[in-house]
Amino acid sequence: MKEKMNRFINKNTIYQLKPPILHTYLLAEIVPPFGVTLLVFCCIFLISRMLEVTKLIVNYQMDFFSVLKIVIHSIPSFLIFVFPMSVMMGVLMALLRLSSDNEILAIKSGGIHIFRLLPPVLYFSIFGCLVTLFMTLYGAPASRLATKQLLIQVVQSNLNVGLKERTFNDQFKGVMLYVNKIDPKTGLLKHIFVQDQQDEQRVLTIIANRGKIISDNQSSRFQLQLNDGTINQVDQEQASVYSVHFDQYFFTLNLDQLLNNVTKETKKSFKEMSLTELTNSLKVKDSDYMLRLIAFHKKFALPFACIVLSLLAMPLGIATQAQRRSFGVVLGLIFFLLYYVLLSVSLGLAENSGFPPVLCIWAPNILILILAIYLLIRGTRY
Repeated sequence: MKEKMNRFINKNTIYQLKPPILHTYLLAEIVPPFGVTLLVFCCIFLISRMLEVTKLIVNYQMDFFSVLKIVIHSIPSFLIFVFPMSVMMGVLMALLRLSSDNEILAIKSGGIHIFRLLPPVLYFSIFGCLVTLFMTLYGAPASRLATKQLLIQVVQSNLNVGLKERTFNDQFKGVMLYVNKIDPKTGLLKHIFVQDQQDEQRVLTIIANRGKIISDNQSSRFQLQLNDGTINQVDQEQASVYSVHFDQYFFTLNLDQLLNNVTKETKKSFKEMSLTELTNSLKVKDSDYMLRLIAFHKKFALPFACIVLSLLAMPLGIATQAQRRSFGVVLGLIFFLLYYVLLSVSLGLAENSGFPPVLCIWAPNILILILAIYLLIRGTRY
């Protein structure tokens, strides 16, 4: 009991020192749990990404350096979600530790108002906000674009590997492709069957004895050179069938759907645009204007979540008693999930309703900020 009292007195003496010492002490407590949380969630996101990369390794024999590049390029895309979570958990875990060890009580006993803990929390949350802002404005768009270009190169250069013998391949948009035999050395295709349903009114069926893929490194479209075959065309509008024999025929295949399974987006989407490109695109009010406006505000709303979530973590960490420390962590995760549920709902409202996109995108931050201020003021009364 005497040792506990001595420890309490020593802590009380520490907290009576100048505020910068207290701020440094709290920042030192925030950094370790922040780092652990960041590492854990980065590993979880990387594992989920590796499941998609594994398909490329198996189907297209991707080399180690290409896999490493894809993994590195993937990091900024999920850091914009992981960083706000890590900042919040860092603040929450630090204050829970102080609360469970009665250090919060020592601070109050030393005549220091609990609001004096706000500056280090704000410093750290602003740091997280700036890092996340850099990722949303520059890191994530550049990494998504680089990943897409790398995947196009990998798939195009190893497409023959991706094709399976005696298997119906429906990876190409509107096209069913069947190859009986593939020469692994020359890349020559033998006994080829192609069904083209890209135009629903005119269905093409092509049968060829030989063929070869001619890739185009400049786009996701390339040629399938067919030799010695027959084209059967069914015209549903005129209820007629045409048959033509050919010595050589070039059929265009589109990699969009194939790449879409990996990149999720094949054109330069709003997520791949830089801030300048997105701002310039807002000058044109076409059918996609609202979507671009939503993407623009998301680039700023997500980083600001670092500040509002860390402010919410502060009263949760201070108010939680020592015997309910684990409950505080669970409660923090619940509020974090609540934020992203609100964000998902607001995105749906912004896209499908007549509500202003600006209000919808920023509504979760405003609601969480109001809740954080209320809990913080309420917690300081006791």
